[in-house]
Amino acid sequence: MVIEMPLYQVSVLTENKPATMAKVLSALDGFKIFALSIAEAGEFGLVRLISSEPQKASDHLERSGFSLAKSKKNVEVTGVLVTDKNKPSKIAGLLGGSGINIDYAYSSSLPINGRFALILRTDNVEKGEEILIQNGIQVLGQKDLL
Repeated sequence: MVIEMPLYQVSVLTENKPATMAKVLSALDGFKIFALSIAEAGEFGLVRLISSEPQKASDHLERSGFSLAKSKKNVEVTGVLVTDKNKPSKIAGLLGGSGINIDYAYSSSLPINGRFALILRTDNVEKGEEILIQNGIQVLGQKDLL
């Protein structure tokens, strides 16, 4: 079973200086931001986010003068609901035990049904999602964010 509408991450390249994050988030006023990650690399930063409307958010950010990573292409990621039964350690164990590497992860900023989501970028999104679904892990699709 494959998720019909996968999650797409928007990645914004920024300068690492005061007020830059405020500018990025202000440009996204009106968009629902489900998850957010900020990473720095010296003088530069990378803002990763999951929006209910990733293509519109990407287009709007570009029109607002921001540079997007991956040549404007939104990156497919896996979102999973974390529960008492399906903890991050179990999720990571299932993927790692199947030979799937987790490149990076971050959590949602908004809950779904009272649960937070773990956002994962893996080296094989489709296979990873299949393994998680087969093991009773709820994998989120874009429609779950609406």
